Amino acid sequence: MSPTFTRWKVAAAVALLIAGTSSLFAQGITTGAISGRVVSTTGEVLPGATVVALHVASGTTYGTATRENGRFVIPNVRVGGPYTV
Repeated sequence: MSPTFTRWKVAAAVALLIAGTSSLFAQGITTGAISGRVVSTTGEVLPGATVVALHVASGTTYGTATRENGRFVIPNVRVGGPYTV
């Protein structure tokens, strides 16, 4: 066998190993996120409003405050629901 062919086989094996491990890391995601926008009854944004999400099945609560544009994100919440916001 030529050295070029051997290098090609090693490079192909390394590429397969790298490609295979990236799908393994994706399996570790076990949380979700809730996002939205809080507005008044007249449609005005509400900056600084407190937002609380309750995971009904477990009783776990998650909270955050809205940004200047009324938007919020609650990261790292349990997957599934139902949620009451």
